[in-house]
Amino acid sequence: MKEWPRPEPRGKGERGNDPKLVLTGWDVYDPGPKVPGQPRFTVHAAIRTGDRPLLLDAPLAKGGVTLDFHGPHGEGVRASARGLTATVVNSGYEGKPVEIPASGEFRVDPGKELLLDVNLPAGAVCPGHSLLDTGKCSPEGTNDATDCPVVTLTLADPAIRAYRAETTGESGARSFSDRLVAVSLEPDVSQA
Repeated sequence: MKEWPRPEPRGKGERGNDPKLVLTGWDVYDPGPKVPGQPRFTVHAAIRTGDRPLLLDAPLAKGGVTLDFHGPHGEGVRASARGLTATVVNSGYEGKPVEIPASGEFRVDPGKELLLDVNLPAGAVCPGHSLLDTGKCSPEGTNDATDCPVVTLTLADPAIRAYRAETTGESGARSFSDRLVAVSLEPDVSQA
């Protein structure tokens, strides 16, 4: 695999800590043959901010979310999806979707976090894999993070660019990135 899990930055501030997207986990739900419903693979994340609130239009990053799974040990891409939308939830695992506020914006206050769920579509899984094995480590049961897939979640929203420009006081807002990027494990930080 020659592809690096972190995409090239689209502008200033993308590697900064304010605001920040953090992966908090992922899980697989398989209802099995006797229960109605389809298998589901969900990635959980949170947006955190510094000393100023961040306002994001609802629905959150509509069509601006990208999710990639790279297999361990140079295996390559296991799944890749573009054009997704994040769901704001009220808690971590199996959180309930939050209703869109009357203002039409979600607010991330300093010291707080906005919790998100992103579902991986079954059609995004590469041949040779299934939705249920996308996140499996190799070998199974390992305690070494390098034996597990690398998850890259990217969220793009114009409010992020404006927030970064206002934080620095620079007038060239277009030079700032509109993306937040979270990578579960970066194999070699010297490439960053």
